[in-house]
Amino acid sequence: MPAVGSDVVIAGIGETPVGRLPGWSPVEIQAAAVLAALRDAGFALSDLDGLINLDPYATPNSMFSSTLAEHLGVAPRFACTVDVGGTVTGMTMLQQAVWAIESGYCDVAACVYGENALTGRPAGAQGLHMHNLLGGEEWEEPFGLHGMVIPYALLAQRYLDLYGATDADLAAVALVTRRHALLNDNAQMRKPMTLEDYRASRLISSPLRLFDCSLVSDGGGALVLTRAGRAPQGRGRSVAIRAIGMKTTHNSVTLMPDIPDLGMAAAGADAYEAAGMGPEDIQLANLHDAFTISVLVSLEALGFARPGEGGALVRSGAMDLGGRWPLNPHGGLLSQAHIGGMLHITEAVRQLRGEAGRRQVEGARRALVSGNGGIFSVCGAMILEKP
Repeated sequence: MPAVGSDVVIAGIGETPVGRLPGWSPVEIQAAAVLAALRDAGFALSDLDGLINLDPYATPNSMFSSTLAEHLGVAPRFACTVDVGGTVTGMTMLQQAVWAIESGYCDVAACVYGENALTGRPAGAQGLHMHNLLGGEEWEEPFGLHGMVIPYALLAQRYLDLYGATDADLAAVALVTRRHALLNDNAQMRKPMTLEDYRASRLISSPLRLFDCSLVSDGGGALVLTRAGRAPQGRGRSVAIRAIGMKTTHNSVTLMPDIPDLGMAAAGADAYEAAGMGPEDIQLANLHDAFTISVLVSLEALGFARPGEGGALVRSGAMDLGGRWPLNPHGGLLSQAHIGGMLHITEAVRQLRGEAGRRQVEGARRALVSGNGGIFSVCGAMILEKP
């Protein structure tokens, strides 16, 4: 993990519109996000000498970083494509960018993800159309365990059974993230939602309903990293990466540990220790929310709530704007867009800069971002700080 005191900072952020972007290819979306992040940092395209990205699920391409570099017209000294699954990939890209800059491989690196998962999927397809395999299909699919919703539904049912939780705990997460998305002009879902709306939504895989599941989205997000003081627009706008902790526990759902033994607690403990902080030092929680259950598990693993009490914490108002730990002020994967978790990081940077407008978290100085790939297979926790 980056050592505390590293002088590599996030100097620029970029987002594309989200939702439906007909006619945009993944490479065009990623390029637009990179260019926006470079403009935000004050760099020219010619300054870019590091490029790290994730290959979208919809278009498998083992050399996507070089494809994107060629599209942008750059020849970086350092380029790679990273995929450790889901929203943890964003912080893994940041981790690699920090190491590349610190070791002298490059000076200005962009980390980017973008996809056209909504308009690029086959006609009539529902949900995320995944081309690539995860490795455990022969042990799982014959028994009906496939995709992402069904494994997360099993996790949710285990949580309900283990802690005596109810659908009200899941609903609380969906409702707070939707309230926050209403304040974000770049959010895919901007229609108010009530508890009755939530409970009236159709079951996808019991106990998960439609509004427990994150969106299928087009869109992209990018970050530009460099050394502190190097960015032309960096004065007062660069954000420090205090720590990143990660933990891998399994790949196949059949080998998944029980909830108390998932890797998020270990990842969080490492990040807190490296940064010399705890939950009490955090003002903003941008947590993995591919499904509502993801937030409850993460809240408890990261020390914001005791086991089984995540739903009560959310219902208390502590995760609302104005509360103790506002949750995903941009709307998260559930209501803004599912862009590989990159917008969790761009939102954290925006909040720490004080540039979030109507959804600004007052006094935000430190943000915790969590992510995971697969079904909590690879877990990550990152702490960002306003210098």
